[in-house]
Amino acid sequence: MKKKSLIFYFITLMLICQCPTGVMAISEAQSTAIMERCDAIKEDLKKVQKEDARVRVYLGGYYETILTKFITSLNVRLVENNLSTAGLVENQNDFAEAKTLFANDFVNYQQGLEELVGMDCKKAPEEFYDKLSSVREKRKTMTQDVLKMRNLLSQHVRLVEKLKGRV
Repeated sequence: MKKKSLIFYFITLMLICQCPTGVMAISEAQSTAIMERCDAIKEDLKKVQKEDARVRVYLGGYYETILTKFITSLNVRLVENNLSTAGLVENQNDFAEAKTLFANDFVNYQQGLEELVGMDCKKAPEEFYDKLSSVREKRKTMTQDVLKMRNLLSQHVRLVEKLKGRV
């Protein structure tokens, strides 16, 4: 009796915990749609690639300017005048790390997008879709990186306002 109930629980557990181990196959309709619209999809991806490159250059320059001309120079000046706070220095370090992470994640994303654009979606729609899903995840990671930097900038402004009130 115990053996039967143990087997029953084991089978139930296996049915409940079945998790997909790989990427799920796309439907026939999705596959057909990808093959039929392959050229249009690739053109759209090339546009996204070009726009994302512009945005990365803009954001990279913007964040570099903020880091060097505002955050770092302010902290140097505060240290010279013995007004530095640990919060501002920590925020500077966090921002520099986030900026580096953004640059690395963007390169990773661009490489994935370049591979995706180079794929033949007419011959291998399932592989194309899998790669597209992977590139989408990389793009989400970049979005999270940008949000982190924006939060760090907001935090830096709050820390400066707090310091301004103290001085």
